[in-house]
Amino acid sequence: MEAVFFWAPLCLLGAYLYLELMQRFSELTPRLGEASRDVAIYRRAGEAILAGQVPYRDFFIEYPPGSLPVFVPPALFSSSRAAYVSLFASEMALVLVAALLLTACAARTLGRPWPLFPAAVFAAGAILLYPVAVTRYDAVVALALAATIALSSSPAFGRNSAAGAAAFVAAWASLGFGAAAKLVPALVTLPLALLAGRGERTLGAVTRGAGRGFAVFFGVVAAFLLPAFLFGGGRFFKSFSYHADRGLQLESLGASLLLKLGYVERVFLEFGAYDVQGRGVDLLSSMGLPVMGVLLILTAALAYREHREGRFGPEQLPRFAAAFVLAFLIGSKVLSPQYVIWLLPLVPLSAGGVWGLGVSAVFLAVCWMTTQIFPYHYLEVSAGRSPGTDILLGRNLLLIVLWGLMLSLPSGSPAKGPAGEAVSERGSSS
Repeated sequence: MEAVFFWAPLCLLGAYLYLELMQRFSELTPRLGEASRDVAIYRRAGEAILAGQVPYRDFFIEYPPGSLPVFVPPALFSSSRAAYVSLFASEMALVLVAALLLTACAARTLGRPWPLFPAAVFAAGAILLYPVAVTRYDAVVALALAATIALSSSPAFGRNSAAGAAAFVAAWASLGFGAAAKLVPALVTLPLALLAGRGERTLGAVTRGAGRGFAVFFGVVAAFLLPAFLFGGGRFFKSFSYHADRGLQLESLGASLLLKLGYVERVFLEFGAYDVQGRGVDLLSSMGLPVMGVLLILTAALAYREHREGRFGPEQLPRFAAAFVLAFLIGSKVLSPQYVIWLLPLVPLSAGGVWGLGVSAVFLAVCWMTTQIFPYHYLEVSAGRSPGTDILLGRNLLLIVLWGLMLSLPSGSPAKGPAGEAVSERGSSS
């Protein structure tokens, strides 16, 4: 009976999410929907692959090779731009529903007091992000992260059994696919390695314990990247340099500070996005990577401290996965609105009880403000006018607050080792 009270409302929530996203998609203006530049790129890639062309060699695409399988199905069943866009939106809505179900399953396994609450937050966040939720392929990243969290929260994960081995391999493989699709999920390998190596005393032991997981992860990534390199050659590497050469994007933290100070002199279209020029732009662009590095190192240090004190269990993985992703968003010189989609399965699972309510409220505020920035106040932001610039700066400051919350959430009781035994404060089995 308990299963019915869990699955029945969850299935209704999933159906509502799909229908609501498709309804809102149908109401988008042509420039955000049918005429979207991003979806046009996806369509050209999908049709080119079906025509027998080799990605990177025969046509350039800026996205990693793990994204390519997502672009093909809508092209296979469509013959016009409108049909492709509609099918792609339906595909991404279904992907988000799958991620929603996995998020709820993870919440239930982790023993959250209200297991459907994280799923409700996920659905609310996805709906708030509707202009980009089904017109970008970032839902695939959310699905990969949700699968990793759900599999690693399984009681079988890490045990010496067939089920434990399957959950372990599947969790790392899901993360590998996410990284092959959009690179950033590779950051989550760090907390997943700590989870895989819980019960070990030293960092070296953790690395050895997680070695099998990294082998699976890099194996999946290589399965996508190696063929792309062999057939695409230099043009494959150009897809990476394309992003490395980008300037300070309009919606980034650095640009929002300069806009508020009135230092931005020009906003221009480059690399398919709007970048800024003006006083302090070069400085902030050069500072982005070091700032990101410091945030990532601090996040890793706090995660390892949790591990050393025996508190790094499955319930800690969503929290630190979110912290690593947020560190990237804060330090990155590019912060597109669809990047917030990556956090949908992570932040709602980061804490339970009152803390869970608090971080979810902050996260939903971030989602709402992101859509207020793009598309509603984008002209104001690009012109350096309020309230657009105020909303942008406020959203970016909330991302910093959310990162700080991820690092300061209460740790709870000592974690359990792979065999279910408590781990002592020194990280050894008691």
